[in-house]
Amino acid sequence: MLYYAAQSMHNALTIDDFKTYSATCEVRYGNAYLIYDRTGRILENLRDSFTDIQVVTASPPQTTFTSDEGTFVLELGACRFTSPKIEKGGETFAKRCKTFFDTVASELNISVFTRIGLRYIARKDFKDEEAARKAVASLELTSLKPAKRFNSSDGPTEVLFRWEDSQIGAFVRIKAETTSFKLNVPLEARDIVPNTERKTPGVTIDIDYYTMAPVEREQWEAEEWLRQRYRIIKKEADGILRGGAT
Repeated sequence: MLYYAAQSMHNALTIDDFKTYSATCEVRYGNAYLIYDRTGRILENLRDSFTDIQVVTASPPQTTFTSDEGTFVLELGACRFTSPKIEKGGETFAKRCKTFFDTVASELNISVFTRIGLRYIARKDFKDEEAARKAVASLELTSLKPAKRFNSSDGPTEVLFRWEDSQIGAFVRIKAETTSFKLNVPLEARDIVPNTERKTPGVTIDIDYYTMAPVEREQWEAEEWLRQRYRIIKKEADGILRGGAT
């Protein structure tokens, strides 16, 4: 009995088992029509803070651009910054978000954010899809007993939760899935390097933590808010993976 308990604890998933896939902060606001005149100014103002900014797509109501630090999207009613990695503590990510959002808010005369959200996605790879499914099914997230349901798998392959009150909301998705990566090689080089497709089974945890009530721009300290929410996300994710521990 003691050996089984120790073995179960050893095999339990924790958030430290997962590798960050991406982190995104998004702010939403009422339609900011100055975007039609000032998108170029926003880009120019960001050049000193981000490396090698390049426009990917551009249209009057939406522009996407990239830099060595991450990807930016500027829209009529929202903007967001995505980084493929986030260091421990999230300090650098928080500073980059603040720089971007302060620039957008100033240039577009935004005084109120209708929603602020931090989305964190992480993955843990497994040797095959069956192992990934067993990992999700083993999480003690519901009172349902393991059983074959709907003539399908013995346990759920995806679990979703949502918490909301008047101020804060959070959405959590845990899913066993196989991701595909495909490298398309130019025709003239295929004799040397063939097209490559790699499939990786694993478990994805996707958390969106967001405000429910409008936030005055002057009352939002972006760096501190992001650092705090990042810590909360990691703590709560770890508790959920451990079977509801707090």
